[in-house]
Amino acid sequence: MLKYFALLHCLLYFGISQLHAQNHLTWNFSYDKSSEKIIIKGTIDKGWHLYSQKTPANAGPIPVSISIAKQKGIKLIGKCEEKLEPHEIFDVNFDSQVYLFENTYLAEQKIKIKKPKNQQLKQLNGSVLYMVCDDARCMPPIEVPFTIQLK
Repeated sequence: MLKYFALLHCLLYFGISQLHAQNHLTWNFSYDKSSEKIIIKGTIDKGWHLYSQKTPANAGPIPVSISIAKQKGIKLIGKCEEKLEPHEIFDVNFDSQVYLFENTYLAEQKIKIKKPKNQQLKQLNGSVLYMVCDDARCMPPIEVPFTIQLK
């Protein structure tokens, strides 16, 4: 019985590590209370890139899409803005003009917190949908949920 449990544990660990290995991006989500902004930062593996929100929807690759769940007492101010300038290139794989990030992705979403009476807002939920590619292949789109503590 112990052998089967050990084998199952190894297979599960290998499967999770393979899934993580295919991600090629590490995300960090935080809230800056002084500027009232949600900060979304991605560290992209060397040799891989991520497509900017500026990439046209019909260009082929899936651009970054950031969704923040509606929550009573929190108002989104404007749109989520990318804070770094993407590289503009003609991608022969998609036969179109695209905008991409290498190494780092950074975006901010301004929010306004209006605490409802007798309620303290503690967290905000959302997700990032994106795809990463290298010069030879693209990974399937990945959606990463996040929860940010509002302190």
